[in-house]
Amino acid sequence: MGDTIYKWGHSLLIAIFLLIFTLGIQTKSQAQAREFGNDPKPKKEKKKKGFDPSKLIVGGNLGAVFGSVTLVEVSPQIGYLVKPNLLMGLGGRYIYYEDNTPFYNYSTNIYGGGPFVQYYFLENFIAHAEYEVLNLDDYRPPFERVNIQSIFVGGGYRSMVGGRSFFSILLLYNLNETYNTPYTNPIFRIGFGVGL
Repeated sequence: MGDTIYKWGHSLLIAIFLLIFTLGIQTKSQAQAREFGNDPKPKKEKKKKGFDPSKLIVGGNLGAVFGSVTLVEVSPQIGYLVKPNLLMGLGGRYIYYEDNTPFYNYSTNIYGGGPFVQYYFLENFIAHAEYEVLNLDDYRPPFERVNIQSIFVGGGYRSMVGGRSFFSILLLYNLNETYNTPYTNPIFRIGFGVGL
C-alpha cells in the first residue's frame, strides 16, 4: 500500500512539475514580448542603501499525505534578496506525523526550522541549500524528544506568476539522513513565494 501511494505521489509530482515548467515557459515568452515594446533606453534606478523592504519574499510549502501514514505539513518561509539572483532566509516547519500499520503505531508533532539559501540562474532555475533542525519523538524506546539535523542540497524550477509572485518545485537530497528523519531521499517540495 505504501509503495502504491509513493509511486502515485511520485507520478503526480512529475506531472505538476511539467505543468509548472510549461506555464513558466509561456509566462517568460509573454514577458519577453512586453519587454521588446519598451523604450530601448531603460532609465537607471538609484541604488538604495541599507534594508529595502521591497526585497523581502514570504512564502512556504504546504503538504499532506493520508493513508496508513498520515503527514500534514506547514512550512512558512521569509527571505531577503541580497542580490537579484541570491535569496537568503529562514524557514519554519511543523509536521504532524502518524504511522498506523498493523504492527506499529506511532505519532508525533514535529517542529523546527533553519536557514536556507537559493541562487537563481538562467532566470527560472534554482540551486538550493538548507540546514534544518527538527524536534520530534524518537522512533525507538524510550521515545524521548530528540533533535534531528538535516543538510539539504538540490535544485529546481520556479515559475513567475504576475510581477512578484512565483511557484517553485524543488528536488532535494538530505546529506544527513538518519532513522529518525521524517523524510526519505529524494525529497520533492512544491512551494510559493510573494514579494512584498
